[in-house]
Amino acid sequence: MAKRTPAADGPAADLALPRPPGALQRWLERHPKTVDWTLAVLCQAPLLVIGLVLPATGTAGPIDVVWVLVVCVVGFVALILRRRFPLAGAIAVGLLPIAAAFLPTDMVTGGWADTFVLLYSLGVHTTTRRMWLGFGFVAVASVAAAFLSAAVDGDDALPAAIGTPIVIFYLVPTLIGLSVGNRRRYIAAIIARAEDLARERDQRARLAVTEERARVAREMHDIVSHGLTVMITLSEGAAARAESGAPGAPDAMRTVASAGRDALADMRRLLGLLRDPDAPAELAPQPSAADLDALVEGFREAGVPVRWTHSGPPLDGADDMRADIPLTAYRIIQEGLTNVLRHAPGASRVEVELDNAPDAVTITIENGRAAGGPESREAGPTAPTTPPRSGPASSPQPPTGARERIVGAGRGLIGVRERAGLHGGSADAGPTPTGGWRLHAVLPKGER
Repeated sequence: MAKRTPAADGPAADLALPRPPGALQRWLERHPKTVDWTLAVLCQAPLLVIGLVLPATGTAGPIDVVWVLVVCVVGFVALILRRRFPLAGAIAVGLLPIAAAFLPTDMVTGGWADTFVLLYSLGVHTTTRRMWLGFGFVAVASVAAAFLSAAVDGDDALPAAIGTPIVIFYLVPTLIGLSVGNRRRYIAAIIARAEDLARERDQRARLAVTEERARVAREMHDIVSHGLTVMITLSEGAAARAESGAPGAPDAMRTVASAGRDALADMRRLLGLLRDPDAPAELAPQPSAADLDALVEGFREAGVPVRWTHSGPPLDGADDMRADIPLTAYRIIQEGLTNVLRHAPGASRVEVELDNAPDAVTITIENGRAAGGPESREAGPTAPTTPPRSGPASSPQPPTGARERIVGAGRGLIGVRERAGLHGGSADAGPTPTGGWRLHAVLPKGER
């Protein structure tokens, strides 16, 4: 088994990979340079002994000694670089027997052990195609050297007696290297796949956290935007009534307090879940299509002249609609009306239309020009918790800019588009030719 490398300390650092079996194998894998140098020295040692002993006995001349040294140097360098350039090393060592056939020397040319190690290295450290290319070159070079030696010595039996056994002998390390190399590559592919899966798992976890943060931020924004907008509008209306001596100011302030308590309760539930995800959550029913009438009525009580139109079957009826579409429709209508209350004070008309068609739910919210002048553009988020319960219509409204300082700019429509996009739908908003503002959302009923 492949051992764990320091590079694995990244996204897949928690992969529990087993250690390679055997202390010797682990030591060999940790010290590749020591292994290469040891093999290079051991393979050249016999040739160096021959190059030193034979001249002392008078059976070798200067040319023989020089040739032995050349063979040792070529083999030594090829083995030192066998992991990086195994094919080049095999070709260089394979050419030595051919070169020896043209030299006036009777010494054993050597290089057999070097060739054996290099053919094994071809199977382990390079591709199968390059391995067979190297083996084919060495085999052809060995047979060619045997024929050249036979031509020089006049021995016709030499090619068959030497060339063929050498080819078979060289096939053994080649196949062993191929087997070991394939096993290592297979294990490396498994480990790489495991690391990819771990990395993908971590990425999915981060995306899930990001999506959850966006959802929580959207809900928090809805709570704050809607709750504060309603409270500010009603409190200003109550203040105006109290100053003018008109009745109804206490009821308006009680409505403000009720809206604040509802918003505070929703925020506590949401923040409590964030602080301790394992703690039992304080549950409250989500608004549904059945609450749309109460939502519209609450905005009417806050001073918004809403004209509510619903066509098609009931939104909560049993059909092919996805279960979360009614909640999304509620939130979009809530956001649109909240923006009207915040940015178009005193609008002459507000049209809310919901069309429950067989293939999609279409929502349109359009308001006329604000009483104080050109309607300000949508600047803030949105859909919150509960509409105002009861209370008189508010009178004077504060400047639009005052409300824009309370909420963040431009996030209301972003939340609407995100909610529609989760259903594969769309949401568009923009000014109307008459100076008002129009929000149009489509929620397909099919699968996402």
